Amino acid sequence: MQYSHSKVIVNLSNIKNNLNIIKKFSNTIICPVIKANAYGLGDIPIAKFLIKNKCKDFWVANIIEALKIKKNVPNINIYVANGLNKNEEKIFLKNKFIPVLNTYEQFKKWTNFLNKKKVFKELAIQVDTGMCRSGFQNEDILKLRNDRSILQKFKEVIIFTHLASADEKKSKYNNDQKNKFLKIKSMFQFQNCKFSLAASGGIFLGKDYHFDMVRPGIALYGGKLFFNKKLKNVVSLISPVIQINSLKKGETAGYNQTYKAKKNIVTATIPLGYADGVKIKISNIGHVFYKNIKLPMIGRISMDLMIIDITKVKNKIKIGDYLEVFGKNISLDDFARISDTSPYDIITSISDRCEKVYVN
Repeated sequence: MQYSHSKVIVNLSNIKNNLNIIKKFSNTIICPVIKANAYGLGDIPIAKFLIKNKCKDFWVANIIEALKIKKNVPNINIYVANGLNKNEEKIFLKNKFIPVLNTYEQFKKWTNFLNKKKVFKELAIQVDTGMCRSGFQNEDILKLRNDRSILQKFKEVIIFTHLASADEKKSKYNNDQKNKFLKIKSMFQFQNCKFSLAASGGIFLGKDYHFDMVRPGIALYGGKLFFNKKLKNVVSLISPVIQINSLKKGETAGYNQTYKAKKNIVTATIPLGYADGVKIKISNIGHVFYKNIKLPMIGRISMDLMIIDITKVKNKIKIGDYLEVFGKNISLDDFARISDTSPYDIITSISDRCEKVYVN
């Protein structure tokens, strides 16, 4: 049965295109970021699709995300970025998750636990090179270096860091962080150590940033297309017309009368609002598209509804026709810019009541 609801169209072919572009740029391990429900696009179907395209390492934020994915997608390596927190040792070991250790205290707790179990496979460490968010601080890095005997027990130790300004190619901060990371790398020249600096933006800064693993996220999912001209849009948000009204000159539309008609117009209501991730900030300045025709949003965005001026197409449009909020005619990046936010914010905020449709 076809219901009248909004839909998120996810183009898997374009995800594959973006993955292949990243592979061409970086001859390293590809570790896709599928945290936050694969940036709102569906972690399980996205993970399964990426596995078919030869990905086996994945990056999530916390243990809840890891457990959900493991239940549906076995036999993959899952790095958990928020580290090892209270009472999580047993569940990490049981499920073979790899905690990204962010403090020396976490490191000691985890390695002491593993030492008792006699398990020494992968070890993941995050160091802070300038993000000042998470990761080993300078004094902890020195302590870690002195624990050489512990580190060398492991089959593989991978050391991560994260760039703060990777989407600004000309930022000197990128080079500063890379140089700090190179100094840290020189301290851990053990045979079992690997290194990872670049997420999406860092990949396109050049091979000097690639090291042994890259962690693409938004570039896979069609955001920040300025990274590379061959990247393609992945996500479209569409919503059906559920009511058509007439608005006379001088009448208002929406809450608090923020829109007043300057002439007689025809309006359409679509079932999409701020509860679905469309920001109130875009009220009265955003547009949607009917085919390739641009139509203004009018009035304040409601929780569940939005009003559109369809006067241009009043003789063509009908109940049930879909309008594009972003996608083919306006990119995710441009929609985010008009909304005064980031593409990450837009797609991770899309409500589950918007049906996800995967197309090739």
